[in-house]
Amino acid sequence: MKRLILLLLPVVTLGVGVQDTPDRQAREESIGLLWQASLTAEANGDAMGAWDKLGSFTKNGGDPFMGRLRAGWLNLGEKKFDEAARNYGEAVKLQPNALSPRLGMLSVAQANGDGTAASAAAEAVLKIEPTNYRALMAVAWGAFQAKDYKRSAAAYQRVLTLYPEDTTAISGAAWCAFYSGQKREAKEGFHRLMGLNPADTHVRQGITATGR
Repeated sequence: MKRLILLLLPVVTLGVGVQDTPDRQAREESIGLLWQASLTAEANGDAMGAWDKLGSFTKNGGDPFMGRLRAGWLNLGEKKFDEAARNYGEAVKLQPNALSPRLGMLSVAQANGDGTAASAAAEAVLKIEPTNYRALMAVAWGAFQAKDYKRSAAAYQRVLTLYPEDTTAISGAAWCAFYSGQKREAKEGFHRLMGLNPADTHVRQGITATGR
């Protein structure tokens, strides 16, 4: 019986350690209100207020990952790309398998017009989630701009396997086929698009190009 009591003691002790207390609840509530105040300020166009409340959130023990993630978002909105990338990088260190900061780094690179960084960020996302739509499309477009039509087509096809209805991927794959000399495949893609969006200028350009 004494042995049983001894075995139970650590469990009871742990249970006491995680119990809610009025002080703990009040502290968490105050931190949560600071987070919400930052969101509200941003929604109202008050960037300074959003930063001020985020700073208070961080100083008062707010979740470090959430703080860095939001700092990245606010810096991205202000086009402070270096700071945003640094914030997202810090968030990645805190949560290595999280997609949100890596997608944030992709957004920074795209907004900054840095194709190399965008491709690297997209590949980092795909290592964690191989079917991520945004990352696949970023890889496809980056390869297309680099005139690596084989790699671009492969990425577009991966998207179409998951989302056969995606007209952007259909168009991208068709243009990849065209520039790779696969005229028949390109024509099929453009005619499929014609049946979905005949007013699209790029569709008509594709039809004309493959009809020569």
